[in-house]
Amino acid sequence: MSSSDMREALTEMTSDEFVDLEQIRDGVFYVDPFGVKGNMKITGELTNLFGQRLVVTGETLRSRFSLAIDDLEFFVDELAERDYIRRITAGKRDYYTIGPQLKEHADDVGLDSRLAREASNGKIAHADLESVIDVAATSDVIRYLDREGYIVDLDGEYLVEEAIDEYAQYLAGEIENAVESEFEESSYILRVGEFEQVVENEITRQFDVLSEARSVRREIIDGVRETLVEQLGLNVGREMVEASEPFAAVTEDHAQRILTEVKADANQLPGTLPEWVELGEEHFEELRVSSAESVNEHVRDAVREQYRTLVNEEEFGGMAE
Repeated sequence: MSSSDMREALTEMTSDEFVDLEQIRDGVFYVDPFGVKGNMKITGELTNLFGQRLVVTGETLRSRFSLAIDDLEFFVDELAERDYIRRITAGKRDYYTIGPQLKEHADDVGLDSRLAREASNGKIAHADLESVIDVAATSDVIRYLDREGYIVDLDGEYLVEEAIDEYAQYLAGEIENAVESEFEESSYILRVGEFEQVVENEITRQFDVLSEARSVRREIIDGVRETLVEQLGLNVGREMVEASEPFAAVTEDHAQRILTEVKADANQLPGTLPEWVELGEEHFEELRVSSAESVNEHVRDAVREQYRTLVNEEEFGGMAE
């Protein structure tokens, strides 16, 4: 078969709707590999490539797939249309990173995963980011990463959005002592709103991140708060936040003191648990640990309950109702 016969046959095949063949320029035909098993080879090659580098040039893709220079743009468009790659326009040049469709077939490969691995305490230094990107148009690519929500510029270093939880844990560790002191000064109980304000104030006092990273401000505060709840052993209710163990110790001390005072003042010890509680009411009402009456009421309720427990155990052997 002559070359002219082959070209004529291929040209006829391009008009067949059941054949994935397309003529992209004179004498060059393209067989669509995405509907056949060749697809796996392409995804494997791209996964391997992006597992090594975050961002690649068009020349890297052309070399990897042995393409002619004139065919690169067509092939890149095919990959981009199928979400196998994403195009980063940087000045007069285009760069490419992994696309969402390819990430479904690749474990722990991609910009977000790689940046998270390279981050330290949720952040990555400028020099380290340049090294990871490893392309010429670094500033253009960094702007793309910032615009697309991969990183947040913190003036010389970058917060990795995929690693916000890690960054929140770091911040929580830095402000933990200050938050703990606030609880100590407030009888180990704060209103929910007060607790959240303390967390935000301490972050702002020690770091500039909340003003610089406004797009993820809420996520940072929430992450720090959740970490502190775990680290400090806090009990978060609908209205109050307690430092569980020290608050329990405080309420027990108050209850024991009131029980001692009730016994000392009583001419005759009561015979029922309700009578004991009634004798303690005046002492409960005197409890004031905060300027907020809602906090005082919460403490009184906790002390009253602990007082009932003590009376039941000491006077009734745990048998009273």
